[in-house]
Amino acid sequence: MSGLAQLLAHLGYRVMGSDRDADGPGRTVLMTQLKNIGISICEQDGEELRKQRPDAVIYSSAVESDNPDRKAASDLAIPEVPRAQALNDALNQVGGSQIAIAGSCGKTSVTGWVASALRELGQPVLMVCGGFAREFESGVLPGNFFSDEAPSWLVYEVDESDRSLTAFTPDYGMVLNIGTDHHERHELVQLFDAFLANCRVGAVTNANLATELASLSLTHQVCFADRVSSSHTTPVPGTVTPTGYTSAAEGITVSIADIGQIPTRQFGPHSAANAAAVLALLNILPGLPAQRTLAAALSAFRGVRQRFEVIGQAASGGWIYNDYAHNVEKIAAAVQTAQELGLGPVRILFQPHGYGPLGFMRDAFREALPDILGPGDDLVLLPVYYAGGTTSFSPTSAEVAADYAAAGLPVSAAPTREAAEASLFSSPGNDGVVLVLGARDPSLPVWCHELLAIGDG
Repeated sequence: MSGLAQLLAHLGYRVMGSDRDADGPGRTVLMTQLKNIGISICEQDGEELRKQRPDAVIYSSAVESDNPDRKAASDLAIPEVPRAQALNDALNQVGGSQIAIAGSCGKTSVTGWVASALRELGQPVLMVCGGFAREFESGVLPGNFFSDEAPSWLVYEVDESDRSLTAFTPDYGMVLNIGTDHHERHELVQLFDAFLANCRVGAVTNANLATELASLSLTHQVCFADRVSSSHTTPVPGTVTPTGYTSAAEGITVSIADIGQIPTRQFGPHSAANAAAVLALLNILPGLPAQRTLAAALSAFRGVRQRFEVIGQAASGGWIYNDYAHNVEKIAAAVQTAQELGLGPVRILFQPHGYGPLGFMRDAFREALPDILGPGDDLVLLPVYYAGGTTSFSPTSAEVAADYAAAGLPVSAAPTREAAEASLFSSPGNDGVVLVLGARDPSLPVWCHELLAIGDG
């Protein structure tokens, strides 16, 4: 929502907004930056809305109809506009070709990566991203929105969780993957099919989905392989494939067929797949230089906050990393990345981002954990993040942890963050990796730095 607010302000609209917890931990810097570019922040009680009488109220799918601001809008007959529709309408006011990034996992990183690579190639861009991309951060902007003057390319991510990705009609689209998040697989296949059908010129898709997705008849359509040295029973011609990668402290170097080695500041095998996806997209965009120049442009990307972000090494020896992972596939990728560092056992502190999502992934996560966890690894479930609104408050993290422990898995629940801290640093010489996972809660990165300070103490 803050990225959309910045886009609207950039287009000349007067923008105000509210948040249930605008003064909460981790929000101060963002709220200050929004205010500094002229976006007003008000209490979420409907009063300011009644005073200002805006032309429209834009809401996300996380905001219920009985929210005080939405109720005020209804009482005053102010049009209520879903976020996706508002974003689509705003983008359509900007010249340039649109590139929409979709998929259950990786779309935020790939959105930032595509925008970064295009700028490195001298192309003016506009970007609206679900995370804070490092090269688009400044003292003024937080990094989830950026625009050059007269952008040629509009790069943005679209969301399947509320089915809103079908509201967009981009020139180029990308489907990275389909995972166990938000909806059953057959529903997701239908959603992504509808999204691809809306792409006007071309698309990039995961080669593993080539037989599952029906809308692969665009003139400019290519695939990428989502696994290193991936082989398919029915190879897709022209697939961009990562043939290998090597890990180092500063990131992985990806090898891609016909291109050579691409050093990056990203981590993990999923980043090798993301690099292949970005390159596949660049290959079908008109007016760009030769492939080796494209490969060099990929190396410049500095990454996105909370995507396997290095917090630091504590004096006790342990390393702390933070990742936005919140579904089975993303958690598996983050843990595998941590294991590949070879720094010792991985202790995973996972905060589920809602009771509904935890219930949805409960069985799939239990089934996947034996393959995700390595020797000495363990999982600690933190209390479910509750941002307000309607919920069943079930299942709890304690209930899920007990279920997993009964199945013989090294899983426990911490009733509070303080309890997790006490367990984490209860023994001297704690080493290995602490991997803090979870979405939506802006206080998690703050807590990661507090963990580092405790480890240093």
